[in-house]
Amino acid sequence: MICEMALMSWSVVDFHLHVPERWVREGVSPREAAERLVEFMDGAGIDIGVVLPIAPYVSNDYVYRVVSYEPKRLVGFASVVPNPADVAVGELRRAVEDLGLRGLKLHPGMQGFCVRHPHVVRVVRFAGELGVPVVVHAMLGDLSTLYFKSGEHSLPSPDRLEDYELLPVLATETTIVYAHMGGLFGFREFMAIAAGHPNVFLDTSYSLVTIVEEIGAERFSVYVRHLGADKLVFGSDDIPGFTPEWLSAKRQIEIIRGLPNLSEEEKELILSGNAARLIGLESSPA
Repeated sequence: MICEMALMSWSVVDFHLHVPERWVREGVSPREAAERLVEFMDGAGIDIGVVLPIAPYVSNDYVYRVVSYEPKRLVGFASVVPNPADVAVGELRRAVEDLGLRGLKLHPGMQGFCVRHPHVVRVVRFAGELGVPVVVHAMLGDLSTLYFKSGEHSLPSPDRLEDYELLPVLATETTIVYAHMGGLFGFREFMAIAAGHPNVFLDTSYSLVTIVEEIGAERFSVYVRHLGADKLVFGSDDIPGFTPEWLSAKRQIEIIRGLPNLSEEEKELILSGNAARLIGLESSPA
């Protein structure tokens, strides 16, 4: 199914946006949430945003209602807790076939599961059968992956790097997007995973800033050239009203546009072209 959206040259698709859980708790209506997201996107220079919920904190029905108010600007993904798998598969089918959501978001830390668990593999495989990509939170050595802990969540997630490498082997027909490129402490390893598996892509969200600050833009560009720009999708993980300016979507876009030794075509692939291909956005004629 081709989305009615049309991409212009150098448009920006943010593959990693959230409706803040706080908005849901505060009773923000789906219409107002859509308006707030679009206002944020306009300020950041984002043309199309992919809204990723995390079950059970933000429901698929809420995301469906949010994106229905801005169908030319917002694309909704689903989220399910993978255990029990029968329930998760049923809800994913409903979210995709009945609600028209365009992908699946999983978060091992916040949802309390291991990537290698058979229930997770079954759900990820089923997403492939439905023809939708799966975004999986992946930050090696990051507290939100190894042990997510805040005032609201305290869940173990003892994932290992080899679990993330095994998943695309067990679900070869599913497109898997590992979010955050594996984080500052894991981006090299996750780039190797992406290079070795045709069904694996990486989103640049959040970690782009810390990686470039740590190793420099020129060295990061070398990694991108070796991996291939066609394996990266831009995402910000910028939560409107909560993300500090130094991690803002606007700054992340500026970093990508300023990467040395990458062609304009390669940057365009990262900022919009790859995402458009993964979720079936229609490209405008040149």
